[in-house]
This record gives sequence, C-alpha cells and structure tokens, in this order.
Amino acid sequence: MTPLELVGALFIIAGTLLSVLAAWGVLDFPSALARMHAATKSASLGLSLIVFGAAIDEGSWGLLGMAALVATFLFLTAPISGHMVGRATYLAGRVDNLVHDDLAGAPHTPLAVGNGVRSGFSAARLISVTVIWMLLWREVSPGTLLGGAAAAAVIEGIRKAPVGQDSIRLRGLLVFAARYIQMVFVSNARVAWEVITPSNEQIREAIVAVPLASSTPAVGLLVANAISFTPGSLTIEMTGDPLVLYVHVLHFESVEQVERDVRKLEAYAGEVFQRADTVGSP
Repeated sequence: MTPLELVGALFIIAGTLLSVLAAWGVLDFPSALARMHAATKSASLGLSLIVFGAAIDEGSWGLLGMAALVATFLFLTAPISGHMVGRATYLAGRVDNLVHDDLAGAPHTPLAVGNGVRSGFSAARLISVTVIWMLLWREVSPGTLLGGAAAAAVIEGIRKAPVGQDSIRLRGLLVFAARYIQMVFVSNARVAWEVITPSNEQIREAIVAVPLASSTPAVGLLVANAISFTPGSLTIEMTGDPLVLYVHVLHFESVEQVERDVRKLEAYAGEVFQRADTVGSP
C-alpha cells in the first residue's frame, strides 16, 4: 500500500465512522430536533471525508476537485435543510421537551430582502463559475475553459440580486472560512461524544431568541447557516425587522451564554461583507 492509498483509506474509515455515528445519533437522541444535530453535522463531514479519501486513493486531481465541490455544496446546503426540517418539526408541534422556549408565541416577521435588480458584471463570479465548470468536467482544456466562460457570461447576464446587496471582502471571507472549518470539526467531536455516551444526561434542549446587532440580511443569513455547524446549536427560525435568530441548543446553560456565542460568530460574519454604498469610498 502506497502512502497516498494509506491516507485515502484513513479518510474513508474516518468518514464511515462519522456516518455510523450520525445514524446512531438519529436513533438514540431523545427528540426530533436533537436528532437533527447528528444528521446535519456528522453526516455532512462523514460523506466529505469519504469522497476526499476516494480521490486521494486514486491519486486523481480531477477527482480531488470533484470531491472539493461535493464537500462545498454539502456544507452550503446541509444547514439550510436542517433549518427547514427543524422549523417544520417545531410548527408541527413535535417539540415538547424544551427547558426554555423563546419561539412560543413570538411574532413572526418575514425577512424582506427587497426586489431583484441587475447586479452588474463581476470578474470574481465569472472566474469562479468557469473553475467550477472545469471541475465538473474534470478536465482543464481550451474547450472546457471556453464552455465555462460562456456559461458564466450567460449567468452574469441574467443574474439579479437584492437592492443594496453587500460586497464581499476576500480577507474577511477567508477568516470566516477558517473559523467555519474549525467549528465543523469541533461540533462533530461534541456530537460524536454525545452519541457514544448513551445516557444523554448532558442534553438540555432550549430555543433561544438572539437579536443580531447587524441589520444586514446577508450577515444574518450567513450567521443563521453557520450556527448549524457550531457545537450543539441549530437555527430554527429567522425573522426580520429587527433580525432575530431562534437557535436550538442541545446543552442549554443560560440565555446569556447562547447570545455570547452567536455574537462572536456575527462578528466574524460582519467582516465578510461591505455595504454596496460604501464600496470604493475612502
């Protein structure tokens, strides 16, 4: 067995173990919302490790790029699906073991992001779509380059965005991504430990309302999705005017503790965006 094959095998074994723990958590955790933590966190990282392990074992850059796309889309979509299923579970009245519930009787104010308008040309988006196109084809050639550029140009031509959309700061995005990756591994370790301790004595479920300091929808949405990969927390609802997140936690200690954790994450998310009306200003 070559060193690459050994590394690939270790990745696959680790991913398989996490997937087994996710399934075990779905069966073992005491409530529907608690089971969402295992399904959202461990299953996503488990599958990502498996696809990366397969790519490393094959020694293929094309497969490695495909694995990166699979992992990226998993971590972009898993929090959203967790949010929607958790919200539907709560609205269906299947949550009855909470020690604290701020969502009960709370007014529902839908989040408004404004009407879509043409967002203008972005070289960064065009390059990103072109790279994704080549990764999907698993080939770097003039043909895939031109095809990706053409697809990106069409997307740029028809793309619309909310009025006053925020511009992304590259440095802030990289810092947030590093923090996000750290949260993924820490949260998986926490959930895995909870799964292998079958008594579940440490679980005290609660839903806490956390008003955000920012009024920017993009910041709120980024925080809402990232919360689903912080240790023991999952976004259930988000309302606007003002922005308020309703966060389900597995290990409730106090409202103040949940608010502190969310505010730390909000500080990182706030560095990702720059208001569109301030771009280019001194």
